[in-house]
Amino acid sequence: MPEAGGDPPIIITGGSVTLQFNDTQLQGGGGRHHHPNKKIKRIEVTGGGLNINQTVNDPKGLTIKVYYGD
Repeated sequence: MPEAGGDPPIIITGGSVTLQFNDTQLQGGGGRHHHPNKKIKRIEVTGGGLNINQTVNDPKGLTIKVYYGD
């Protein structure tokens, strides 16, 4: 669900490393890209006041949403 007045988020899930987005959001779209044999093992988010560096124990339960806008 998009934040008020913003674009829908880019969603990254870990069960089979899936990147999902509305194909109008990014150039070269396609809407959903994944690799069924790859699993997310660690996430790292730095900058903007964030410093997250965590090992992922259960990638099937992992969802990362990236909200952005103009």
